[in-house]
Amino acid sequence: MDWLDTLLKAGEVARQVRAKVPELVRPGTSLLEIAEQIENMIREYGGTPAFPCNISVDSVAAHYSPPPGDKTILGRNFVAKIDFGVMVDGFIADTAVTVTDTIVGEKLKTAVEDALKAAVKTVASGVRVSAVGAVVQNVLNKYGVKPIRNLTGHEIQRYNLHAGVSIPNISMGDGARLQEGHVYAIEPFATVQEGAGEVVDTKTTTIYRLERPPTTKSSNQEALLLRTIADRFQGLPYSLRWLRDLNPETLALHQKLVKTGRLKSYHVLVEKTDKPVAQAEHTVVVTKEGCAVVT
Repeated sequence: MDWLDTLLKAGEVARQVRAKVPELVRPGTSLLEIAEQIENMIREYGGTPAFPCNISVDSVAAHYSPPPGDKTILGRNFVAKIDFGVMVDGFIADTAVTVTDTIVGEKLKTAVEDALKAAVKTVASGVRVSAVGAVVQNVLNKYGVKPIRNLTGHEIQRYNLHAGVSIPNISMGDGARLQEGHVYAIEPFATVQEGAGEVVDTKTTTIYRLERPPTTKSSNQEALLLRTIADRFQGLPYSLRWLRDLNPETLALHQKLVKTGRLKSYHVLVEKTDKPVAQAEHTVVVTKEGCAVVT
C-alpha cells in the first residue's frame, strides 16, 4: 500500500517533532514562538503542517493557535497541550502531548498517556468505538480524574482531518465499529475530579477552514481570496499567520467571510468550570487483529 508508506513518513516526522516539544515549552517563552518553531520543524523534516499548531494552556482544552502578533507568554504552573499534525501528500499524522510543571498536571498527563496506551491495545478491526471509549474512561477513573465527555478522537482520510467516525473518551457510541485499513486519531482528554468534564465554546477564534469552494456569485476579490485559501490549504484548517503576505484589505474581507459563514471558524474550547485539562494523542491504522501506531 503506497499510501501507507506515505502516512508512515508523516508519522515519522511527527515523532521527531514531538520528541523536541518538551524542550520548547518552558516558562518565559511566547506561545507564538513555540507554535512557529514546531511548524518550521515539520517543514524542515519533510512534512507540511496539517493544521495550525494548537497550544492550549490550563483550562483551555483545544483550538487555540497563536494568531499573528500574539504576545502571550507562558508563565509558571502551567498545563499545556501541544497538538499538531503532519501532512505528506495529503496523508495526515495527528498527535498531541501535554507538558506541565505542576503536580496536578503531571497526574493528568500520566492518566491520559496511560489511557491512550490502553485504548491503542483495544483497537482492532470490528471493535466498537464505544469499547475504546470505555477503556479510556476506566483508566482515567482509576487515576481519580475525569474524562472530557464532549471531546473525541476521529477518523482521518486524505486531506480530511475529521472524517466521519468519532472515538469517544467515555463509554458511549452509535454502534460504529473500527474498520481494517482505516486511520483514526485516538485522543484522551481529562480534567480533575472537581471539573465538569465538559468543554464549552468561547467567542475567541484563531483557526479557520474553507467550508465551500468559490462560486460564480462571489465577487472578484472574494473569489480570489477563497481560491487562494483553497489552493494553499486544500480544505484543511489554517491560521491567519499563514496569510501574512496578503494585504490588510484582503484580511478584512477574510473576517467578513467568516461572519457570513463562507469560512468556518473554530471556537476556542475551555473546561466548563475553568479546571486544567490534559491531552494525549496518537494516530493509528487498524489491522485485522490490532493496529499500527503511526505517530
